[in-house]
Amino acid sequence: MGKILIKNGNVILENDIVKADLLIEDGRIAKIGTIEDSCPTIDATGLHVSPGFIDIHTHGGGGHDYMEGTLEAFVQATTLHMQHGATSIVPTTVASDTDYTIEFLKNFEKIKKSSQIPVRLLGVHLEGPYLSLKQKGAIPAQHIKNPDKEEYMKILNSSSSIIRWTIAPELEGAEELGDELYRRGINASIGHSSAEDFHVHRAVLHGFRSVTHMYSMTSSIVRINCYRHPGINEAAYLEDELYLEAIADGHHLPQTLLKLMIRNKTPEKIILVTDSMSAAGFSDGLYYLGNPADQQQVLIKNGVGFMPDMSSFAGSVACCDQLVKTMLKLELPLYEIIKMISLNPAKLLHLDRELGSIAVGKKADIVLFDPSVSVSMVMVDGVVRYSKEKQ
Repeated sequence: MGKILIKNGNVILENDIVKADLLIEDGRIAKIGTIEDSCPTIDATGLHVSPGFIDIHTHGGGGHDYMEGTLEAFVQATTLHMQHGATSIVPTTVASDTDYTIEFLKNFEKIKKSSQIPVRLLGVHLEGPYLSLKQKGAIPAQHIKNPDKEEYMKILNSSSSIIRWTIAPELEGAEELGDELYRRGINASIGHSSAEDFHVHRAVLHGFRSVTHMYSMTSSIVRINCYRHPGINEAAYLEDELYLEAIADGHHLPQTLLKLMIRNKTPEKIILVTDSMSAAGFSDGLYYLGNPADQQQVLIKNGVGFMPDMSSFAGSVACCDQLVKTMLKLELPLYEIIKMISLNPAKLLHLDRELGSIAVGKKADIVLFDPSVSVSMVMVDGVVRYSKEKQ
């Protein structure tokens, strides 16, 4: 693979930004500092040199949903997101029938090996079907159910690619499923849930380590007679082990809630996600989400995804660079924002020894962008996958 030198960039490290050069050798970061080498050079003057963005919750983009299960769908969606800074992606399903879910997982196993995919496909995130009907959002109601051990073991044993599973922990059988996922090293995430605070505490004891799109289909405090019953939105702040997803597309979460999340969890426990669907990169109109056979429609209006009856949001049309732009409006240090979209998701998935930050020895997944967060180059494994100059 040889060597590549990135010169004169503003290198975003875990806790700082430094003016430095970056030497990449055989797909890994070999040196950071003042470097002279005769190898091919990329001039990054005036640009930020960032670790690649890791999106652990995305349903598609470029006109395609990952659940189409075709190589074309994966190529089109991942190419769009890569051009906006994503170097690692966790394709996310929407609750469907068991047979189709297993078929999708088998297709994923084949597709992830294709040289046409420009990013790392880290594994699959299953969003459902073990969710709360009261918090279904855009999830098809006909597929929502309580955990069934025979069913979920069949799914788990069908593929080694499942790395996340969003579950409502208050459901009967959910804690046992959490234990099984923990044993397998799979991230169990609280989401689309009506859980009360004690459910959240018990979920953590049973291996749950994140909250799926905080404040979106997650329960909050309710008053029953004279007594107040806190929900996920309150209890999650008291569980140190939990990472919180934030859809920072500028629509799902107002600045007040983003600030509240950061103040109570710190940037170390926030993960930025797109929750993007097929319309990402496209104009307003009607699109489909999830299993094509379900014909689950989503209305995109003024660049925002809604259920057609406007009862809830339905994913987003954002890419990773938009999340960074939204967070910059909070006047946070850029290195803290980048941590939320690189190192933190890598830590949640136990991949931070290889991915998630610019450090000697780590894989050279690199994004170059200007002060307005316009992406000019993307590198995966030390190979330039996108360059604005060549477009």
